[in-house]
Amino acid sequence: MDLYLVLSKLFWLVAEPASLLLSLLLLGCVLLWTPWPRLGRLVITLTTLLILASAILPVGHWALKPIEDRFPPLVSLPPRVDGIIVLGGVVDDYVIGKRGLPRSLAAAGSPRLDAFLELARRYPMARHVFTGGSIELINERDTEADVVRRIFARLGLDTTRIIFEDRSRNTWENANFSFELIKPQPEELWILITSARHMPRAMGTFRKAGWSNVLAFPIDYVTGENDAFSPTFGLGANLNILSEAIREYIGLAVYNYLGRTPELFPGP
Repeated sequence: MDLYLVLSKLFWLVAEPASLLLSLLLLGCVLLWTPWPRLGRLVITLTTLLILASAILPVGHWALKPIEDRFPPLVSLPPRVDGIIVLGGVVDDYVIGKRGLPRSLAAAGSPRLDAFLELARRYPMARHVFTGGSIELINERDTEADVVRRIFARLGLDTTRIIFEDRSRNTWENANFSFELIKPQPEELWILITSARHMPRAMGTFRKAGWSNVLAFPIDYVTGENDAFSPTFGLGANLNILSEAIREYIGLAVYNYLGRTPELFPGP
């Protein structure tokens, strides 16, 4: 595991909103039993207000919507494409490792795979590629590509016609390892499938890796097309969405700083 992967996992343990709020509450409780109890009460009060605001206000939706709207849905498909590539992150590594293969694509967390199968049927002569290894092996031997290969085989698909890239552990490696494996030509047209919230970083990374002619096929939207302010009480759901937004904003900034994307917020 390289240094970037280690640092990113450690950083997210602290930066993830739920963990950050819990850390602030713990800090406030500790301060109550020190010579600075007033500071402890202040920290606990402010943290409680932040939790209340997170439960009522759709801050996560507000933050995530500009990212999901960056690449519009691909409504008009071209008559012919040379290849279709779907990024990993479609199965729960922990659950698969403990429980085995899911009974259906829905249990595997399947929007990307559903889109991949739909496009593969539409373009049977194109090259079909799945890219996804794992930061940690799912059951001490299998990668995500191995699991998806078995899911496709269970559905009766000819997996020999699908190219599986099984070494990548992040988006940068998805783009580069797939490029090395496929060697796409500049004139070839490819469709890239991933979640809408991940599409700006994915497209920027693929362009930087040398994929010169790629169409974005964003799916798995979290935000609505015309979300209006509607206060509801849902702390867990709101924090999850906010976490996804923060993760992508940080990812965009870090990838651009490391030179993995040509611009801070890649667009069409």
